Amino acid sequence: MMKKLNITAGFLMLLIPLVITSCKKEVPLSEAIIGLWEVQEKTIVIYDDGIKKESITTFLGADEEVYQFAEGGTGIYNENGDIVGLFNWTINGNTLTFQGTSDLECIITIDDDILTWSYSVADTQDPTISYDYKITAKKIS
Repeated sequence: MMKKLNITAGFLMLLIPLVITSCKKEVPLSEAIIGLWEVQEKTIVIYDDGIKKESITTFLGADEEVYQFAEGGTGIYNENGDIVGLFNWTINGNTLTFQGTSDLECIITIDDDILTWSYSVADTQDPTISYDYKITAKKIS
């Protein structure tokens, strides 16, 4: 009988951490994005007629580019500590839209304190050229 109780107690002790971690509530992207995000790297992939021609990754230092996403869908963009622009934003599913003179739709993911957004644009001068952008930022507050 005592052996059975020890096995049951041991099994329950193993289950408790699983139950606690599995109960962790998923925060919606529209809430998780609120805060200051420091851009760490930017990658641009250039395509010509759908064929990848070049990929350029730039690594940024502290405060070079910082986005602040505020509640209510407003934001501030800073470069080197100076406010460069204001923007509005919305999230629908995993699509982040920067709203302004022309809306920019990005696919986003947030994994703990890392925000990644990506988008594609066509060259305005040459329709055979297109660009894929990927920006990775770390939450700093």
